Amino acid sequence: MFGKVNVLVTYSQTSEVIAMYNENNSVSHTSETDSAGGSRTVEEETKNKEVIFTDEDGANVPATQTVVNPKIEGVIVTAEGADDANVKTNIISAVEAVTGVPTHKVQVFPMN
Repeated sequence: MFGKVNVLVTYSQTSEVIAMYNENNSVSHTSETDSAGGSRTVEEETKNKEVIFTDEDGANVPATQTVVNPKIEGVIVTAEGADDANVKTNIISAVEAVTGVPTHKVQVFPMN
């Protein structure tokens, strides 16, 4: 037997898409000595970073390296039958198993 359930999940941030890049880095060292015996060293560093694009249905879309999912901060559940201690415990255990959210961040209330 199943009853009605409402769930509210709060997140710390939205999901983030990290694009792929072509990176070119170069370093050049130059040492010079003048006729008076003085010397100097010059170091030059060049960095170039460009987003990689792919063609999807005729549109240039940034290639995705990874997607960082948001962190769940807490869960509130209202459920029919949650006034029963066993049902409430089972709901909390299920939420913890699916989301990894610790039990102290899961609140369950009976639905009126």
